[in-house]
Amino acid sequence: MSSVPPQQPPGYTPQPPYGQQPPYGQQPYGQQPYAQPASTNGLAIAAIICGFLVGPLGLIFGLIALSQIRNSGGTQKGKGLAITGVVLGALSVLWIIFIIIAAASSS
Repeated sequence: MSSVPPQQPPGYTPQPPYGQQPPYGQQPYGQQPYAQPASTNGLAIAAIICGFLVGPLGLIFGLIALSQIRNSGGTQKGKGLAITGVVLGALSVLWIIFIIIAAASSS
């Protein structure tokens, strides 16, 4: 009686012996590779800060940040910050226009 190892299905790679690590670059059996967490877009943060302090910059930074977040494929977050910066910046621009018109009509 000869000892013949059993046939394995195609594409099957045997597990390493108990207690040994798989070769470098391969995930252990049953584990998925770790995904990088999404980072917050820096311009989105700048947009909300500038939206409070310097309105027109908040509007510009927010619009650029929204474009970058949309094109990042999910690797960046901060859409809410960017939208808030756009809204605050737009309100600030409208307020400045209102002040200018009011000052011009009172003169």
